[in-house]
Amino acid sequence: MTQTTRFIGATLWILVGGALAGGVYWGFLNTPESSVGSLVLSAVLVLLALAVAGVTLNGAIGAWSGQPALAVGRRALAHAAGIIPALVIVLLIWWIAGYATGRVGLYSGEISAWFIARFGREDISVLFTTISWLTSWLRWVVAPLLALSLMASIGAAGWASAWRATWLRAALSPGRLVLSTLWFSALVAAPWVYLAPWRPRGLPATSVEIAFIAAKLLVTAVLMAMGLALMIREVARKQAS
Repeated sequence: MTQTTRFIGATLWILVGGALAGGVYWGFLNTPESSVGSLVLSAVLVLLALAVAGVTLNGAIGAWSGQPALAVGRRALAHAAGIIPALVIVLLIWWIAGYATGRVGLYSGEISAWFIARFGREDISVLFTTISWLTSWLRWVVAPLLALSLMASIGAAGWASAWRATWLRAALSPGRLVLSTLWFSALVAAPWVYLAPWRPRGLPATSVEIAFIAAKLLVTAVLMAMGLALMIREVARKQAS
Protein backbone atom coordinates (compact mmCIF):
# COMPACT_ATOMS: atom_id res chain seq x y z
CA MET A 1 0.00 0.00 0.00
CA THR A 2 1.50 3.32 -1.08
CA GLN A 3 1.82 6.42 1.05
CA THR A 4 -0.71 8.17 -1.19
CA THR A 5 -3.28 5.44 -0.56
CA ARG A 6 -2.69 5.62 3.17
CA PHE A 7 -2.99 9.41 3.07
CA ILE A 8 -6.31 9.18 1.23
CA GLY A 9 -7.56 6.57 3.68
CA ALA A 10 -6.64 8.66 6.73
CA THR A 11 -8.23 11.75 5.17
CA LEU A 12 -11.46 9.87 4.45
CA TRP A 13 -11.60 8.56 8.02
CA ILE A 14 -11.35 12.13 9.29
CA LEU A 15 -13.91 13.52 6.84
CA VAL A 16 -16.55 10.86 7.39
CA GLY A 17 -15.97 10.50 11.12
CA GLY A 18 -15.79 14.24 11.61
CA ALA A 19 -19.12 14.67 9.83
CA LEU A 20 -20.74 12.00 12.01
CA ALA A 21 -19.29 13.40 15.24
CA GLY A 22 -20.30 16.91 14.19
CA GLY A 23 -23.83 15.72 13.46
CA VAL A 24 -24.13 14.12 16.88
CA TYR A 25 -22.76 17.23 18.55
CA TRP A 26 -25.20 19.40 16.59
CA GLY A 27 -27.97 17.22 17.96
CA PHE A 28 -26.63 17.86 21.46
CA LEU A 29 -26.62 21.63 20.89
CA ASN A 30 -30.23 21.50 19.75
CA THR A 31 -31.44 19.34 22.63
CA PRO A 32 -33.35 21.40 25.22
CA GLU A 33 -32.31 20.78 28.81
CA SER A 34 -35.72 21.37 30.31
CA SER A 35 -36.30 17.93 31.83
CA VAL A 36 -34.46 14.97 33.30
CA GLY A 37 -35.00 13.02 30.09
CA SER A 38 -33.50 15.73 27.92
CA LEU A 39 -30.51 16.04 30.27
CA VAL A 40 -29.92 12.31 29.99
CA LEU A 41 -30.21 12.54 26.21
CA SER A 42 -27.69 15.39 26.17
CA ALA A 43 -25.24 13.32 28.19
CA VAL A 44 -25.71 10.36 25.86
CA LEU A 45 -25.11 12.55 22.81
CA VAL A 46 -21.91 13.99 24.29
CA LEU A 47 -20.60 10.51 25.06
CA LEU A 48 -21.61 9.31 21.60
CA ALA A 49 -19.84 12.23 19.92
CA LEU A 50 -16.74 11.49 21.99
CA ALA A 51 -16.89 7.80 21.03
CA VAL A 52 -17.26 8.63 17.35
CA ALA A 53 -14.32 11.02 17.57
CA GLY A 54 -12.26 8.28 19.24
CA VAL A 55 -13.09 5.77 16.52
CA THR A 56 -12.38 8.37 13.85
CA LEU A 57 -8.95 9.35 15.11
CA ASN A 58 -7.95 5.74 15.75
CA GLY A 59 -9.12 4.86 12.26
CA ALA A 60 -7.02 7.65 10.77
CA ILE A 61 -4.03 6.49 12.82
CA GLY A 62 -4.56 2.91 11.71
CA ALA A 63 -4.90 3.95 8.07
CA TRP A 64 -1.22 4.94 8.09
CA SER A 65 -0.22 1.41 9.14
CA GLY A 66 -1.11 -0.02 5.75
CA GLN A 67 -3.30 -2.72 7.27
CA PRO A 68 -6.49 -3.92 5.53
CA ALA A 69 -9.56 -1.78 6.05
CA LEU A 70 -11.27 -4.42 8.22
CA ALA A 71 -8.28 -4.61 10.56
CA VAL A 72 -8.14 -0.82 10.77
CA GLY A 73 -11.84 -0.70 11.64
CA ARG A 74 -11.43 -3.29 14.37
CA ARG A 75 -8.49 -1.42 15.83
CA ALA A 76 -10.42 1.84 15.75
CA LEU A 77 -13.31 0.33 17.69
CA ALA A 78 -11.10 -1.55 20.14
CA HIS A 79 -9.06 1.50 21.13
CA ALA A 80 -11.65 4.27 20.88
CA ALA A 81 -11.43 4.84 24.63
CA GLY A 82 -7.91 6.13 24.10
CA ILE A 83 -9.43 9.47 23.31
CA ILE A 84 -10.21 10.01 27.01
CA PRO A 85 -6.61 10.41 28.28
CA ALA A 86 -5.82 12.22 25.03
CA LEU A 87 -8.60 14.70 25.75
CA VAL A 88 -7.28 15.19 29.27
CA ILE A 89 -3.90 16.15 27.84
CA VAL A 90 -5.47 18.66 25.46
CA LEU A 91 -7.61 20.23 28.18
CA LEU A 92 -4.66 20.44 30.56
CA ILE A 93 -2.42 22.19 28.02
CA TRP A 94 -5.24 24.53 27.03
CA TRP A 95 -5.76 25.41 30.71
CA ILE A 96 -2.04 26.02 31.27
CA ALA A 97 -1.82 28.19 28.13
CA GLY A 98 -4.92 30.14 29.13
CA TYR A 99 -3.65 30.62 32.67
CA ALA A 100 -0.28 31.85 31.45
CA THR A 101 -1.89 34.24 28.97
CA GLY A 102 -4.20 35.57 31.66
CA ARG A 103 -1.34 36.15 34.10
CA VAL A 104 0.70 37.97 31.48
CA GLY A 105 -2.29 40.15 30.67
CA LEU A 106 -2.91 40.82 34.35
CA TYR A 107 0.66 41.91 35.00
CA SER A 108 1.37 43.50 31.63
CA GLY A 109 1.81 46.90 33.26
CA GLU A 110 4.36 45.62 35.76
CA ILE A 111 6.18 43.70 33.03
CA SER A 112 6.37 46.82 30.87
CA ALA A 113 7.61 48.88 33.82
CA TRP A 114 10.33 46.31 34.56
CA PHE A 115 11.59 46.41 30.96
CA ILE A 116 11.63 50.23 31.05
CA ALA A 117 13.58 50.27 34.32
CA ARG A 118 15.92 47.45 33.31
CA PHE A 119 16.54 48.05 29.63
CA GLY A 120 15.01 51.45 28.93
CA ARG A 121 12.57 49.92 26.44
CA GLU A 122 9.05 51.26 26.41
CA ASP A 123 7.61 49.24 23.54
CA ILE A 124 7.65 45.52 24.31
CA SER A 125 4.67 44.63 22.15
CA VAL A 126 6.90 42.09 20.40
CA LEU A 127 7.20 40.18 23.67
CA PHE A 128 3.44 40.06 24.22
CA THR A 129 2.84 39.08 20.58
CA THR A 130 5.40 36.29 20.90
CA ILE A 131 3.74 34.99 24.05
CA SER A 132 0.36 35.05 22.31
CA TRP A 133 1.72 33.12 19.32
CA LEU A 134 3.52 30.66 21.60
CA THR A 135 0.42 29.84 23.62
CA SER A 136 -1.60 29.45 20.42
CA TRP A 137 1.06 27.06 19.11
CA LEU A 138 0.90 25.04 22.32
CA ARG A 139 -2.88 24.84 22.05
CA TRP A 140 -3.24 24.03 18.37
CA VAL A 141 -0.09 22.06 17.52
CA VAL A 142 1.65 20.66 20.61
CA ALA A 143 -1.50 19.63 22.49
CA PRO A 144 -3.09 17.75 19.54
CA LEU A 145 0.25 16.15 18.64
CA LEU A 146 0.72 14.85 22.19
CA ALA A 147 -2.84 13.56 22.26
CA LEU A 148 -2.53 11.85 18.87
CA SER A 149 0.82 10.33 19.81
CA LEU A 150 -0.67 8.87 22.99
CA MET A 151 -3.60 7.42 21.05
CA ALA A 152 -1.24 5.94 18.47
CA SER A 153 0.86 4.38 21.22
CA ILE A 154 -2.16 2.85 22.94
CA GLY A 155 -3.44 1.49 19.64
CA ALA A 156 -0.08 -0.05 18.75
CA ALA A 157 1.12 -1.40 22.10
CA GLY A 158 -1.83 -1.30 24.49
CA TRP A 159 -2.65 0.80 27.54
CA ALA A 160 0.60 -0.07 29.31
CA SER A 161 2.48 2.01 26.71
CA ALA A 162 0.81 5.15 28.06
CA TRP A 163 3.21 4.97 31.04
CA ARG A 164 6.28 4.88 28.81
CA ALA A 165 8.00 7.95 27.40
CA THR A 166 8.04 6.68 23.80
CA TRP A 167 4.91 8.52 22.72
CA LEU A 168 6.08 11.68 24.46
CA ARG A 169 9.43 11.65 22.66
CA ALA A 170 7.69 10.95 19.37
CA ALA A 171 5.41 13.97 19.73
CA LEU A 172 8.13 16.33 20.93
CA SER A 173 10.65 15.43 18.26
CA PRO A 174 11.85 18.75 16.74
CA GLY A 175 11.40 17.49 13.20
CA ARG A 176 7.85 16.32 13.85
CA LEU A 177 6.98 19.56 15.60
CA VAL A 178 8.24 21.58 12.64
CA LEU A 179 6.37 19.46 10.09
CA SER A 180 3.19 19.41 12.17
CA THR A 181 3.34 23.19 12.53
CA LEU A 182 3.68 23.45 8.75
CA TRP A 183 0.74 21.10 8.10
CA PHE A 184 -1.45 22.88 10.62
CA SER A 185 -0.59 26.37 9.38
CA ALA A 186 -0.99 25.63 5.66
CA LEU A 187 -3.87 23.14 5.64
CA VAL A 188 -5.86 23.76 8.82
CA ALA A 189 -5.46 27.34 10.00
CA ALA A 190 -5.13 29.06 6.60
CA PRO A 191 -8.26 27.49 5.03
CA TRP A 192 -10.29 28.20 8.17
CA VAL A 193 -9.15 31.81 8.46
CA TYR A 194 -9.03 32.81 4.80
CA LEU A 195 -11.07 30.37 2.71
CA ALA A 196 -14.08 29.61 4.93
CA PRO A 197 -15.25 33.26 5.32
CA TRP A 198 -14.26 34.29 1.77
CA ARG A 199 -17.00 35.55 -0.54
CA PRO A 200 -16.19 37.04 -3.95
CA ARG A 201 -17.71 40.37 -4.89
CA GLY A 202 -20.67 40.32 -7.19
CA LEU A 203 -21.86 36.88 -6.14
CA PRO A 204 -25.62 36.87 -6.72
CA ALA A 205 -27.90 36.06 -3.79
CA THR A 206 -29.42 33.10 -5.60
CA SER A 207 -28.88 29.35 -5.76
CA VAL A 208 -25.44 30.19 -7.16
CA GLU A 209 -24.46 31.62 -3.77
CA ILE A 210 -25.69 28.49 -1.97
CA ALA A 211 -23.75 26.25 -4.35
CA PHE A 212 -20.62 28.38 -3.92
CA ILE A 213 -20.85 28.28 -0.12
CA ALA A 214 -21.35 24.51 -0.15
CA ALA A 215 -18.38 23.98 -2.47
CA LYS A 216 -16.21 26.36 -0.48
CA LEU A 217 -16.98 24.66 2.83
CA LEU A 218 -16.38 21.24 1.27
CA VAL A 219 -12.98 22.30 0.00
CA THR A 220 -12.19 23.80 3.41
CA ALA A 221 -13.17 20.56 5.15
CA VAL A 222 -11.06 18.46 2.78
CA LEU A 223 -8.00 20.67 3.25
CA MET A 224 -8.36 20.64 7.03
CA ALA A 225 -8.79 16.85 7.02
CA MET A 226 -5.65 16.54 4.90
CA GLY A 227 -3.74 18.70 7.37
CA LEU A 228 -4.88 16.62 10.34
CA ALA A 229 -4.08 13.40 8.46
CA LEU A 230 -0.52 14.61 7.87
CA MET A 231 -0.16 15.59 11.52
CA ILE A 232 -1.34 12.10 12.47
CA ARG A 233 1.26 10.59 10.13
CA GLU A 234 4.05 12.23 12.11
CA VAL A 235 3.19 10.19 15.21
CA ALA A 236 1.57 7.13 13.62
CA ARG A 237 4.65 6.19 11.60
CA LYS A 238 6.80 6.39 14.75
CA GLN A 239 4.55 3.99 16.63
CA ALA A 240 4.48 1.61 13.69
CA SER A 241 8.28 1.57 13.45
